[in-house]
Amino acid sequence: MPDSIEGDLEGLQEEAGATFDDDGLPLEYGDVDAELAVLTSEVGIVDRGAVKWRLLRLGGPAAVPALEAAGASRDAIEALLASGPGEGAAVAFKDGEDGCIRTAMLHVQTGGLLVVAPDRVADALLAAAGADAADLAERCALLSLVGPDAAALLAKAGVSGVMDQPLGAHRTFGFEERPVVATHGGAEMFVSFDKRTKTLACANLIVDEGVAGLLWAAMTSLGAKPAGTDALERWARENA
Repeated sequence: MPDSIEGDLEGLQEEAGATFDDDGLPLEYGDVDAELAVLTSEVGIVDRGAVKWRLLRLGGPAAVPALEAAGASRDAIEALLASGPGEGAAVAFKDGEDGCIRTAMLHVQTGGLLVVAPDRVADALLAAAGADAADLAERCALLSLVGPDAAALLAKAGVSGVMDQPLGAHRTFGFEERPVVATHGGAEMFVSFDKRTKTLACANLIVDEGVAGLLWAAMTSLGAKPAGTDALERWARENA
């Protein structure tokens, strides 16, 4: 991992030209077309925020019933239960209200699950699991390396063995004396992921808010280019 660069996350994004939404999420950096090109041919770093996509931890006796209550199939849950730490899966959740299929990334850790989920799935899991679920929004940031060069950039950072594994694989590495979870993810970005014929390579970095800016700076110093969620969502629309 390269030497870190001082700066808070929002300040660094402002310096890079970010335009933010009302929740402080970078929508774009001045040229959505250029950012879209980065996502399809290089590697971009996207701050995914804590509103549309959420970070949760599930554990305890309510975890499995919560997955079922939120709309996961029994087969998917059984497959997940057969996985070990460092593994995981893209799990489809059928919304009981609108019937939509939304996908969450579930990563198996010792004693529980780390979940990256669309907001509706996250809300359903939190409601069903009660005290056995924790919303990590106030503690962690979700930074995504998106594009065909994501695996190579992780390797440059000294983190290998993630993107060449199946979806859900993850590793924890140290950065500024804090743990960072690097995951093979991205399925959570798309509705009806299992029916898509085109996707984007994505490594999710789940990092303590206190060092998120330093990690963002370290990844850009290695070659990741800032990209906003507008480019990400445009790609999803144009490649549905």
